Amino acid sequence: MRKIFLLITTILLSFGIWLFFNSTNSSAVSTSIQDKLAAVKKYKYYLDAGNDKIGKEMAKVDLVIVEPIEMQQKYIKQAQKNGTLIYGYINAMEADKWNSEFYSRLKEEDFYKDERGEKMYFSEWDSYLMDMTSKHYQELLLEEIQKQIVQKGLDGVFLDTVGNIESYLPEKEQGAQNEAMLAFIKKIKQQYNDLSVAQNWGFQTLADYTAPYVDFIMWENFSYDVVGEDEWSLNMMQQLVQIREKSGTQVMTIGFNDEEKSRTLAEKYHFKFFYSAAGSYYNTWQ
Repeated sequence: MRKIFLLITTILLSFGIWLFFNSTNSSAVSTSIQDKLAAVKKYKYYLDAGNDKIGKEMAKVDLVIVEPIEMQQKYIKQAQKNGTLIYGYINAMEADKWNSEFYSRLKEEDFYKDERGEKMYFSEWDSYLMDMTSKHYQELLLEEIQKQIVQKGLDGVFLDTVGNIESYLPEKEQGAQNEAMLAFIKKIKQQYNDLSVAQNWGFQTLADYTAPYVDFIMWENFSYDVVGEDEWSLNMMQQLVQIREKSGTQVMTIGFNDEEKSRTLAEKYHFKFFYSAAGSYYNTWQ
């Protein structure tokens, strides 16, 4: 009887130890990406092909956002082996005509159209504004993420142009697009094993909808002469600090001029900072 009691006690104790370590390991996995992002000191944003020199430079920084169609797999793997986080660029609210394979699969229902039934074209980027409420468009984006991000083993997806919802759509239409964006990001998390997600701009979208699912947000043109004394910008910085404290969403900023003062301002709020002398042109390694 004593042997049976000891056996049962041993089994229960072993099971308890297994539960403890399994729970601890699961917690570490689920929080590791946020821990790594919080520790980022240097990051780069580069949207062109790599070479041996760029590959070596990628391995020296903490995080790089790349265009996964352009960046060669060998440089991605090389950087990741050195601990660099790699996020792949996906254009969320616009469709680029240069990405002909993706563009050819679009249906008419996928394009955003105004009250006159006209599409919105961005000549600077040769792209069109898209309708995130289109289920077909969401499916195409999910397939693109599977192909360009998941299959290539990247650490996360960087959703560009999320801020188009606030910038270009009538206020009465923003709610539906924001709800659709939230549903889309949830699908990414569900389908791709909690893949890390980042977004570009869309501060109110983040605050009201996506913050619990977004690991970092980017603020482009975080230049002192633009944001340093602007009341809206200063209020937004405070709001992003609060979002970070609540949801863990880090803030990546990019300054286009006045590097020293812009960096100092970013560091004041513990935002990450990258200086781009070329502005929003990211096809040269800087």
